[in-house]
Amino acid sequence: MTEYEMLRIIDFLNDLNGPFGSVVASSRGDPVFALTLALMTAHLTGREITKSALAQAGGVPFVTAMRHVSQMIAEGHIELEPRTATGRSWFLRPSPAFVERFTAYCRGVKATIGRTFGTIDKVDDVDGFYFGGSNFSRVVIPPPRLQTHRASGGRELRFVFRKDNYFEALRNTWADLRSNVGSARNIDLLPLPDLYERLIQNGAQAVSDYDVICVNKPWVGDLVERGLVRPLDDLIAQSHIQPLDFAPMVWDSGSWRGAQYGVPIYTTVELFLARQDIFDRSGIAYPRTFDQVIEAGRALQRPDEGLYGVAWNGARGMPVANTFMVLLGSCNSSCLNLPRRRIHTPVHDLMSDKLRAQFLTDQGFEVLDYMHRLLEVSHPHVLEMDWDRRVEALLTGKAVMGYCWSMHAALMEYHVKSVVSRRMRYLEQPKGRAGMHANPVGGFHLMIPANLEESRVQLAFDAISWMCSPEVMKEHVSEGFPVAPRFSVAADPEAAASSPVMGVVDRLLRSNAICTWSRPAVPEFHGIETILGEEIHAALRGDLTDAQALENAQRRVDDLLRVRPHAAAHAGRDS
Repeated sequence: MTEYEMLRIIDFLNDLNGPFGSVVASSRGDPVFALTLALMTAHLTGREITKSALAQAGGVPFVTAMRHVSQMIAEGHIELEPRTATGRSWFLRPSPAFVERFTAYCRGVKATIGRTFGTIDKVDDVDGFYFGGSNFSRVVIPPPRLQTHRASGGRELRFVFRKDNYFEALRNTWADLRSNVGSARNIDLLPLPDLYERLIQNGAQAVSDYDVICVNKPWVGDLVERGLVRPLDDLIAQSHIQPLDFAPMVWDSGSWRGAQYGVPIYTTVELFLARQDIFDRSGIAYPRTFDQVIEAGRALQRPDEGLYGVAWNGARGMPVANTFMVLLGSCNSSCLNLPRRRIHTPVHDLMSDKLRAQFLTDQGFEVLDYMHRLLEVSHPHVLEMDWDRRVEALLTGKAVMGYCWSMHAALMEYHVKSVVSRRMRYLEQPKGRAGMHANPVGGFHLMIPANLEESRVQLAFDAISWMCSPEVMKEHVSEGFPVAPRFSVAADPEAAASSPVMGVVDRLLRSNAICTWSRPAVPEFHGIETILGEEIHAALRGDLTDAQALENAQRRVDDLLRVRPHAAAHAGRDS
């Protein structure tokens, strides 16, 4: 449950109680209830509130309200935070236990309303819909074919998405519609490594288990070359989807060799996060280089208190491989010798039979040296840290700094467990020596499997069109998800003001400070990830020297790339 959802429940409770005053004029309601709602509103919005200010929200005479506030303090429901250095005045905040109980109460309210309106069947389904006025009032009804299909008892559409906060929200929105065209149980959410394996397995079947799949941008070339996804050009031409409403590099990342295979569902940029409150107290400047990150980490971490310098993906496999590739970009280099252009050029137009790895470079050694030094200012188990653990470390206040995708950074502001809301600064990535602030762009496309039954293709595309529509995207952006791959959504004032992360991402996009080449979507991307995930992790563990790891990676990736032209030619003869 996000802060947005809890605030909407509080608004609902306030609106529900207000009209009773016209029934019994002398009724002032429950002052403790009113004080609780006011206290939690201040807590969730990051507003500091004093004892007298809270008492004024009690709806009863001031002296009576002050007595109730004092009692809540005495019973441990409210904690005091010094307002001044003298300690003679305080701000009030709910205790962690009180927040936990109030959150459980909100879930109960949500469940009761969900059952009343038929949105859910039982309390266990409470996370299957999103509580809020927009979901009940905004017109985001799916296309008629989807509604007719559902009404006629047709087999429900099935989806497989990445397990993250955006797709969880999309699942809830899909299941929460008044037209009731689908349900949460028909959407599988899988961690990133499992998602890739599931897509490959599904593509090997005679008939797809899923109508719509989500594809990580670097996997596009891989799945297209394997023949696992269907081109969408004919369907797009007959739809209301406007390719020009998407940034060119975002739209083109779903194409391959002149055909469009995916529609962008969200775009994310990897940022560098820093605790503003800790940096402000220390007087240390925000780091802009690798060396400054290490210096700040050494100065600000307090391992004996469970506070470490930097959170980053060090786990074996995809996590550490992507960290290495992203950091290479900050050294103005890439894992492959792709030509670099001033303007965006699709990866498939840059490939040739001369494509080779480039790890045995000054930049490769610089990145590994930086990663070794990061180990000194990171959690002792950072070599087991994946995307979820990295986010957990940042939002629970266990790291002063961290690398984080903008999609996950939204959790810092809105997740109930976050202790860093409005305390986090979102920065561009620090650079290496003679490097650049290269912030990689990522995200996902919605695609249709090539082995989907032909009779279901149009329905699947209708679902994609709806999920990627400006209305649905704005719905999620206004709830705190900084995605906005559409110009029309990014330009919407309400959407732009919804998240502090969106302004940073928009500035990076406008200043051309993002890149696609650090994680190139070549068909061999998964193989490159696998190799780097093994060799770089071995170097960080100390099982290999840096030179040995980079030499192994260079040789293995070159071997992988050398067979590509032959494999492609073979595939062409078989088609």
